[in-house]
Amino acid sequence: MYSGGKRYQPYRGEPRSSGGFRWLGPLAGVLLALLLFGTLGFLAVQGLSRSDFFQITDIHLEGCKQIGKERALEWSGVDIHTNLVAMSPKEVKARLESHGWVEAADVKPEWPNRLIITIKERVPVAIQNREGQLSYLDRNGRAFAAVEPRDDHDFPVISGLAGAGGRGEVQTDLLEALQFLHFAAQGNRNLPVQSISEINVGSGGELVLFLLSRPFPIRLGRGDLKNKYDRLSAVLSGVYKRREFTGVSYIDVTYRDNQVLVGLTDG
Repeated sequence: MYSGGKRYQPYRGEPRSSGGFRWLGPLAGVLLALLLFGTLGFLAVQGLSRSDFFQITDIHLEGCKQIGKERALEWSGVDIHTNLVAMSPKEVKARLESHGWVEAADVKPEWPNRLIITIKERVPVAIQNREGQLSYLDRNGRAFAAVEPRDDHDFPVISGLAGAGGRGEVQTDLLEALQFLHFAAQGNRNLPVQSISEINVGSGGELVLFLLSRPFPIRLGRGDLKNKYDRLSAVLSGVYKRREFTGVSYIDVTYRDNQVLVGLTDG
């Protein structure tokens, strides 16, 4: 029995929308716009990459003292027909740095049609002769490039490494030979690096030096190379002054008590 007051009836209409998916409409519009702009941008780049306006007309190369501009240009993979828009500076840089001669490369476009390539070359200090294979060595003993006929061959040769002991011994012997060349490169006129033809690594890692214009061997042994270089320079200075080179058969810097033994030919 109803005794008064307000009576509630259950709602029987359609369920109301929660509004949780109203963001789908604007999002779809944004995505469509991005897709449209992306497509237009792609088509624009494709068009520009075929345009003669951005075709390279000048390539400026710097730092190609050893390898030469012709070889650097060949390694870069670009030429005056390359489109600057279609070219990737990172890929050109990677191609150049994949070659042993190139320590670092900088590739900079100058719009609309000029390209500047700056190369930092590795500096050779010697040529390694290992089992007849010639390679350039940097000051750290790294063999970074094979010696080709068109390359500069005017470097001291380090030979005999294949006959050395284990890998660590080979590296030690090589670094000792390079250390001696470093002392010779300091400008002493009696024994400049330009006068050195070869350093041979003999049995036990003993170093034997040969000069360009003199056929006799100079025994350096192992270790204490700065002291040996200074003593040898002094001895050579005296031999130069007395003009006794024709009578010398060998020089031994490993003689006892820091003395240098100069062997003379008979007669």
